[in-house]
Amino acid sequence: MSTYQVRLATPDDVPALMELRTEAEQWLAEMGVDQWSDPDLGERAIQSWLQKINLGMAWVFLNDAGRVAATVSRGDADLDFWTEDDDPQSAFYIYKLIVSRSEAGNGLGGRILDWASLIAAAEGKSWLRLDVWRNNKGLQRYYQKAGFDHVRTEAPSHRLSGWLGQRRAGTVLHPDHLLPTILTPLPSDFHEQLAAIQAEVKALSDRVATLCSNFGATSTPANGALRWAYDSTEENLGGLNHRLREAVRYVTNAADEAQMFPPPFDQAWASAPRPPIEHWAEETTSSTSQTP
Repeated sequence: MSTYQVRLATPDDVPALMELRTEAEQWLAEMGVDQWSDPDLGERAIQSWLQKINLGMAWVFLNDAGRVAATVSRGDADLDFWTEDDDPQSAFYIYKLIVSRSEAGNGLGGRILDWASLIAAAEGKSWLRLDVWRNNKGLQRYYQKAGFDHVRTEAPSHRLSGWLGQRRAGTVLHPDHLLPTILTPLPSDFHEQLAAIQAEVKALSDRVATLCSNFGATSTPANGALRWAYDSTEENLGGLNHRLREAVRYVTNAADEAQMFPPPFDQAWASAPRPPIEHWAEETTSSTSQTP
């Protein structure tokens, strides 16, 4: 059976994703299913994918040639279909599972469902859920063969989907051909690196604090350009001293929290990766740029 690599999708993958969608649309049309045939849905699909990509909630599966062979996304429960009685938070919801026709017969779709099922279980979810277009009987049968039970069919007038299916999280139908669920394992020496940084930052903070104290004990220039330079130096050193004290606090907190981490390849790491905390980077950049 073929091997595949898994990674988070990027904006550069959107053309390949749209190729997958167009291919699937043509294949469905040949089967008499008009899913995704509305041109307006194409632009909406691009924007939806970009939103998922920016949130770290879309993946691509690469074949041996490095080409995008399939994709899947996750998202919140669609409240047009799932109700409070379904306990929406109990499930991992998959969307836009599309496999290239060139991979037909390789079992990739079923392996992706196993992959999502293991992630759902690692996150403590009870169910893997999806919705299917109401007129796509072939896809409904496919998912039922893949272990999904038909929950019910919802038919809101403004939606074409609504066939609801679920299977138990952790269910695996292809145990000998699992896709990697841990995309980027934690470095084995992470704790040692963090401890080293903690010591280095603490030592640097102590050195700057001593320098600030010594500088503050010097004679103060009376006036003019020399006094301005003195005051500016004192302000910059004070700001650096404050930031280093904050850095010591942050790295100490990080080291404490990291003690809770499981081993690098524990299934707890199978949970979906999250994007960088952009607002933190922006705040840091902003505060640094405003330093005199």
